[in-house]
Amino acid sequence: MVRTAADRFGRRPALPSGAMSRRVAVVGLVAYLAVLASLTLGASPGAVFTAVAQQARTFEDLQWVRAGDVERTANVLVFVPVGLLVCFALPRVSRLWVWVLCVLLSLTVEGAQFVLPGRDSTPIDVVTNSTGAAIGVLLAVLLVGVGRLRARRAARQPVRQQ
Repeated sequence: MVRTAADRFGRRPALPSGAMSRRVAVVGLVAYLAVLASLTLGASPGAVFTAVAQQARTFEDLQWVRAGDVERTANVLVFVPVGLLVCFALPRVSRLWVWVLCVLLSLTVEGAQFVLPGRDSTPIDVVTNSTGAAIGVLLAVLLVGVGRLRARRAARQPVRQQ
């Protein structure tokens, strides 16, 4: 297989038809980043984490759940859409670089939280945010792969005339 310069520098080919359009991804990303800024730079959701943990502990098999567990899970989940949307917004950028951009965003958020009163910034937050971004990037890779596979299968199917 011959590798092109684009392959060597990590740029990806355009998305297959049927994939999320770049414009939709950019609009979705901007909207989601506004929500993310509100969640991460606004009032601390610590009370919510505590309430969710208390509610979870009402179930017999979830007696171990603590507010910190809920917070770490939320940190992972909140960055999954970031990784996914950045992949579709920047379809020709290497997925590794997309993840690095998400890690930089997490570091920026944690840096801002460090100086904000009432907010806590910890290295574990960067790790959990980065994990969520990695899941989002992997989900985008999977979705694009499935789309390309379907397109290839559809191209091989003979057209039926009636």
